[in-house]
Amino acid sequence: MTEAQKSQAMSIISLGTTKIVNNYSENALLLNSCFVAKNRYETLTETNGLSTIRNIPTNLRLENEIDVQYSNSELVENYRNELPNIIFKNYIIVSVSNVDATLEDLYEHLLKIYEANINENEVERRIRNAWTNDGMLSYLIDPLKSNLQKPNGLETSFTEALMRYSELRILRHTLLHTNGKLSEKNKQKLENYLNSTPDERKNLALINSPLFNQDWQITLNINQILAIRRYLYDYLMYLFHSINERTVI
Repeated sequence: MTEAQKSQAMSIISLGTTKIVNNYSENALLLNSCFVAKNRYETLTETNGLSTIRNIPTNLRLENEIDVQYSNSELVENYRNELPNIIFKNYIIVSVSNVDATLEDLYEHLLKIYEANINENEVERRIRNAWTNDGMLSYLIDPLKSNLQKPNGLETSFTEALMRYSELRILRHTLLHTNGKLSEKNKQKLENYLNSTPDERKNLALINSPLFNQDWQITLNINQILAIRRYLYDYLMYLFHSINERTVI
């Protein structure tokens, strides 16, 4: 890796951290709008209800349109609980997807560094399979390829750091595909990650977090969102420092 290639790799990571910060800022505004709207409707004694289609032009309405209307009390409840939960869910989905994209961009950059003759079709194939059988992880730590190592002064190994991130990918999958209910297959994956975690850090395994209730349904609150935000940022910075400490040629 030359100095220029190293600098470009670090720029890819920096762009990813910017996306993490910006996505939270946008969602913080949405949460604030819920707070303002809740307070607004709490102060009103009566309204004609809020219609979900009133302002949709006639030519843009659905063939079988359904006009959902909310009373004041229903609006207060939705802005207090339901809508913040939707914002939390979407924040996780978008944030993890942003980090996925950052890692895939980094992987593509490294593939083109260490396999100069690789063609675009092969690059695309490798990226599609990046998350299968730890393909990306193996490449990142391969002594004959990227040879990335944990940054100086940190205890978490490269493998464990990516394992913690992989847990968040399971969280995103659960929110997207199983309505927030952890499947048995993914529960087993989280248990495997727990078993692979050193004893002194097993408390960091996602399966031990309060994110899941007794029925393995995801329950979200602002502190959990902030903790996920912090880990995603810290993980990208982990990679940033690892690349920065990589010897150039």
